[in-house]
Amino acid sequence: MIKDNLKNIFIGGLSGFLLALSLPNFFIPFSFLVGFSLLFYLIERHSTKDILIYSFVAGIVFSIFSFYWIVFALSYYGGINLIVSSVLFLIFSFAYSLYTFVLFSFIGKKVYQKYSFYGFFLLPFIWVFLEFFREFFPFNGFSWNLFGYMLSYINPVAQITYYTSVYGLSFLVLFFSVSFYLMVFKRDYRFVVLNVLNIIIFTLLLIWGNHRINSYTDTGKYYKVAVLQGNVDESMKLKPTKEINIKIIDKYIQLLKQAKEKGADIAVLPESALPFFPYIDSSLKDYFFQRFSDIKIPILSGFDNVLLKEDGDIDRVYNSLFLIDKDGFYVDYYSKIKLVPFGEYTPFRNSFLESIFTYLQGIDFSKGEGQKLLIYKDMKIASLICFESIFPDFVSNFVNKGVNVIVNITNDGWFGKTSAPYQHFEMARIRAIENNVYLIRAANTGISAVINPVGSVKSFIPLYKEGVLVEKVYLSSGKSFYNSYKMYIYVGFVFIFVFSLFLVYRLNPK
Repeated sequence: MIKDNLKNIFIGGLSGFLLALSLPNFFIPFSFLVGFSLLFYLIERHSTKDILIYSFVAGIVFSIFSFYWIVFALSYYGGINLIVSSVLFLIFSFAYSLYTFVLFSFIGKKVYQKYSFYGFFLLPFIWVFLEFFREFFPFNGFSWNLFGYMLSYINPVAQITYYTSVYGLSFLVLFFSVSFYLMVFKRDYRFVVLNVLNIIIFTLLLIWGNHRINSYTDTGKYYKVAVLQGNVDESMKLKPTKEINIKIIDKYIQLLKQAKEKGADIAVLPESALPFFPYIDSSLKDYFFQRFSDIKIPILSGFDNVLLKEDGDIDRVYNSLFLIDKDGFYVDYYSKIKLVPFGEYTPFRNSFLESIFTYLQGIDFSKGEGQKLLIYKDMKIASLICFESIFPDFVSNFVNKGVNVIVNITNDGWFGKTSAPYQHFEMARIRAIENNVYLIRAANTGISAVINPVGSVKSFIPLYKEGVLVEKVYLSSGKSFYNSYKMYIYVGFVFIFVFSLFLVYRLNPK
């Protein structure tokens, strides 16, 4: 009995490990087929009580290999003891596992008990429903590492997100996995035929996607956009001195001069790039604008945006992206809406917890007031700050306001040389395809890039390299299918689920 339990716990752990290997920056092709098959094997052959344990292990192992960088961020830059950081990460992993793997497996077990193995064909729908729900809950949502990114690195296949968003890829991942599992474990010729059809579908997607990428041409109005990657070490930002801040400003002044020399029309700087507050007078602010006045180039730059009360006390703090004209005047700014829980604000503030975890003390960032466009000449810009780029529906709603280019600024220096910057970059890249617009990405330590509407990276600056890239950015002439018919797609997906439920019931009416 104990031996069997240990074997099944191992199978659960192996399932989570193989699923994690399908994501950036591992990207081991199709390891998710085996990973999900092992999970389906446990769902089919064990009791509800047992599957809750085994799926919990799968989720924990998946989290450890997918989100291990949280420990690095908390301990190395957050100033939290490594042991405490590890405990906090385990708490996160427990919650993530319960919210995803355990909930999915519990529902999957109930479906299997009611509809036998035919019920497995409902699992892709269930997984996508759970992923969509994650965009909004808990807190501001957490759509990091949706399972569609297990296929998105194959850019021709990723073209389907123009029609379905990344959730369509998630559905394919689950459907291919269900088909593979049934073929291997049921040994029924019908499932062999189904897998052959899947291979044909995948091949057709590759052919169509390649054609779409190769036939794409830039047309219409464009601007030469410079992307600046300062590669400022996070430790300099966390413990700034006046000397350090001047070095940071000098670095960006030099990069702006390079951008100007390369003929850029506008330059984009990363999140919280410049070390002063836009609306508070300071010697650092004067130092920057005195030197900026000689360059004469409009910029989009991230700032910690502190607003004061009349008595001089701090009123609110925003994480903002400012549009500044070539003469140094503020044109407008956008403030981040999707704040990072326990990073930019603390849900359920508690004095006891703050006494233990001192990094939770201090003033929370305030939520921005709405999805406001920044407009520079003909550019109608959707501003995505940091992990706002990971939310498909949020970005789609933004673009539907008349956007023709996306600017994503971030500071991934918190993550070090882990898989997180690659994961974050891949999620942002797919937003370009989903919304049929150019995406400009400025990251403090990388990966900075210019990405066209079919997800091709025109140029990029790798991790931990300082530099400037200048690319022509064409303004989008139209929405994507997903953007134009999003509500119909959602309703259609629910309708197909109900129809599939009816078919499964007819095949196996218990």
